[in-house]
Amino acid sequence: MAGGGAALAGMMRLVLRHISGSRATEIEIVPFGAHREIVLGRAASAGVRFDARADAGVGRYHARITPGERAAELVLTDLGSRNGTFVNECRVEAPVIVRSGDIVALGRGGPKFQVLVSGGE
Repeated sequence: MAGGGAALAGMMRLVLRHISGSRATEIEIVPFGAHREIVLGRAASAGVRFDARADAGVGRYHARITPGERAAELVLTDLGSRNGTFVNECRVEAPVIVRSGDIVALGRGGPKFQVLVSGGE
């Protein structure tokens, strides 16, 4: 279904259950809105921000999450980070599908969070 990701973007919310790092125990709800992407990193403009001191292994613009073509499907892309991005302990070498329940780590030993998808189904 071409363009399905755009249609889902307005209905889907990304829920991040932070497991480790400076944000451990936090739950963050990020709606997909007009931007249709969420950038993870230390930069002030990142949609999901990490602490520059406590999470030093996270890049300013570390990774990006965009809606996939199917309901409740997300695409995670590493943005050339020095320490890598991992999904369920596998290093992301190219854009990968992330599903509800997957564990993402920003750098080996870096902050981890569980991805949960709400809506868009």
